[in-house]
Amino acid sequence: MDASNTLLKRLCGHVTGASQDGLATHFQLALQLLNEAPTGGRLDDHNVVADKIKRRLIGEKRLEDAARFASLMNRLQKSAVLRNKTSILAFFFALTQDSGGPKIENGICLGPSEADLFPLPRLYHQPYQEPTATSTSSSVPQESVVSHVQSHSQSHSPQPSSPSTRVSRLAAMYTGSGGLPVERRQPGSQSQSPTTERRPFVPPLPKHTTTKEAMVEVTEKVLIRELLFVFQGIEGKIIKMDANKDGYKLDPKVRLSGSQREMILKLAELGWLYIQVKNFCEWGSGSMEHRCDVASGGLVSQSLVLALREELSEYCRLIAVLEAQNQDGGDTPVSESGGGLTLRRLVLWTLEPRTRLRILAFLTHAARTLSGGACVSAIYQHLHHGDAAHRGVVRRVLSKACTPLYLTLTQWLLDGTLQDPHHEFFIAADPTVADDRLWQDKYSIRWGMLPSFISKTQAEQVLASGKSLNFLRNVCQFRAPISGRDAIKAALQQTTVESLFSQDESNQLDHLLGLTFRETSRHVLEEILNRHQLMSHLRALRRYLLLEQGHFIHYLMKILSPELCKPASNLYPHNLSSLLETAVAATNAQYEDPDVLRRLDVRLLEISPGDLGWDVFSLDYHVDGAIGTVFTGECMRQYLMLFNALWKDKRMEMILADIWKEQSATSKLCRDLPEMRGVLHRVQLLTQDMVHLVHQMEYYMTFEVLECSWHDLTTKLQTAESLDHIISAHNQFLHRIVAGALLDAESKDVRTHLRTFYNLIQNLRGLQEQLSLAVSAEVNARKAAETEIKARTAAGDFGTSAEREEIERKRRKEFTTSVLPKLKSDLRINDQTYQDMVQSFLLMLAQQDDQKLHLLSTRLDFNEYYHRRDHRLNQRLTYHHKRKSMGASTFQG
Repeated sequence: MDASNTLLKRLCGHVTGASQDGLATHFQLALQLLNEAPTGGRLDDHNVVADKIKRRLIGEKRLEDAARFASLMNRLQKSAVLRNKTSILAFFFALTQDSGGPKIENGICLGPSEADLFPLPRLYHQPYQEPTATSTSSSVPQESVVSHVQSHSQSHSPQPSSPSTRVSRLAAMYTGSGGLPVERRQPGSQSQSPTTERRPFVPPLPKHTTTKEAMVEVTEKVLIRELLFVFQGIEGKIIKMDANKDGYKLDPKVRLSGSQREMILKLAELGWLYIQVKNFCEWGSGSMEHRCDVASGGLVSQSLVLALREELSEYCRLIAVLEAQNQDGGDTPVSESGGGLTLRRLVLWTLEPRTRLRILAFLTHAARTLSGGACVSAIYQHLHHGDAAHRGVVRRVLSKACTPLYLTLTQWLLDGTLQDPHHEFFIAADPTVADDRLWQDKYSIRWGMLPSFISKTQAEQVLASGKSLNFLRNVCQFRAPISGRDAIKAALQQTTVESLFSQDESNQLDHLLGLTFRETSRHVLEEILNRHQLMSHLRALRRYLLLEQGHFIHYLMKILSPELCKPASNLYPHNLSSLLETAVAATNAQYEDPDVLRRLDVRLLEISPGDLGWDVFSLDYHVDGAIGTVFTGECMRQYLMLFNALWKDKRMEMILADIWKEQSATSKLCRDLPEMRGVLHRVQLLTQDMVHLVHQMEYYMTFEVLECSWHDLTTKLQTAESLDHIISAHNQFLHRIVAGALLDAESKDVRTHLRTFYNLIQNLRGLQEQLSLAVSAEVNARKAAETEIKARTAAGDFGTSAEREEIERKRRKEFTTSVLPKLKSDLRINDQTYQDMVQSFLLMLAQQDDQKLHLLSTRLDFNEYYHRRDHRLNQRLTYHHKRKSMGASTFQG
């Protein structure tokens, strides 16, 4: 070591040309430059410095020197003696600078032209301090330093300076600042090696400091001890929390290099991340003011906190190991390879924990305001990452967080029990709903809590599986164990928590959900179709409420007619019920299932002023128990609405039949009244048009609507996989026949026209009664006159007289001039109104998209009588209209 110092002193004397007395300053500066650790990231590679020296030699056209330097550099790289090669090369390169000295920017000493590649340590101006009595001989008086700087500045010349001048300038810059201790020895005294006592380089104070703010020197071990506290979220004396910037800051009174500040702040990030994760785990912390209460946030939130604390426990073990290393390492400088824990080693050892804490901080940020399924969905988004280590951390945390959901899911699938006090599961239950509405309203999917790794189809299977178990237990009173329960248990044992969010890797969850859904749905279908005879009830509704049982309906209408012709307020349900029982006993309905007959009853609708019994009468069918799940209250209201519509159609048919009977009798009477033949003929034509309309409407409803819809319903019921499929098929059946019966909102105008037709039919019945009464009265009067003439003639008297003939003539004239024109007028008005309504009705049917209504329109106007009257009806038969209708039907299909 002494030989090295001697060589360095000789080199400084040769370069600077200084005397033996002034050589100590330059020697101390050279020693400091050689021992100083690199402060910039670009000085860590001595090849960078060597390349810069080589380029400088080439730029000065010293090619031989550049080649020689390259050869020497190769030898230097193979040498194992020198350890600080970068500092030595930087020192030699600094001696050859052309400028008058290093530049100082923002308190950082930079090389004259290479500041970007070789930043030197930070230099600060330190205020003058009087030498004390305790000053050692190795210190330099401040007056000599100042005089040296002044003499140096006076001798400065703009001309290129010699190497000795450049070194003197560099030494003067360092010694003028007072930041380095300089060896001073008396002439003739033996020099003391400056390396016998190593002193860490501490940068001087910045320019803006005052004498009252003295800089504090700290060792690296102290800094590491501070960092270990910061790692645990505890601020120290040097590294403190800055509340305004939400981060850590360094005490400005501590003298640190730029690289040390950078490493310390980088390491302090662990403390900030630790605080974020810890605050998430600790309920009631100040940083948790925007987050839901963890203690009351639910089991998922508590499981997430447990997973985070396990990760923090591993992190705390690492801090304990680092603290032990710091206590055993001593205060060895960083340049010593055999030293203990250093800042650089601490940076390397905390790379993985920093990454892990950053991931945990991301997870806490994503889940800070969420709970239940929404919380695990936010964590699941971080699982899709390219880094395997990142996925591993997220997978561990997600597995812990999903454990409560997995346990709730297994209980729901196996037993149908739902224990969710914090409303975290994606299946919700309403305890206020009665058992008769269990399937429709009691259980539902809480879409906001549905984890993103569970699809909509799987969620519906989960809902149906648990709901089926509760339906069997509470509604069907099914107490026997399900035959597929063992298979469900075996499938549950093969699944794990990770199978919830690892469906891309394994189909265990999908297999479990599919198996549970099939087994539970199969038992529900068996109960509904076999034990509770769903098809029998469907057929009963079709026969009696949809008027398929023609014999029974005809007889019931016949015996109810006297009662229903009364005002609605005069009806009594018990009288109607007895008539219903009579109709059942007198027809083939007596062979029906007793359970069906027990449910069949009469019902009176809400009575309005002026209503007759026909307007308020309706058949009813009572449903309860399991079949009430299919035949809900809304479905039964639709059945009643269909019954009323079909009942009115059937009544119109009965009225027209009565009109036809009266017309048959009247036509016989009109043989003696030739003036009535025209009126009677027009009445018969109008009656036939109305009969044709009613029959076509009945055919349309019976075959094209009810029969086709029933066929589709039975087909779907045979292939149904769950009770939901049965309910959906039945609802579609009802919707289809309601729309076909023109009872939906889109067919309101068409239905209004049908009611007008019914009013015209009733008007025709009144007109027919007037006509029958008038014809009957006239025929009876004429027969009475003829009888009287015959009686007088038989008695030997004149059968008639001029007076009697005049009276008879006036009576007949009154009939032909008063009664007959009024009948013709009423008939003409009724006929013209009917024709206009039919034409308007056909136009409405032509504008519908349903092909069946188009066929109905064709049958109603089979001879195209109305098409010739209105050219707009011909548009339905054009190619454009057909193509439009076919396209609409294809789109609907």
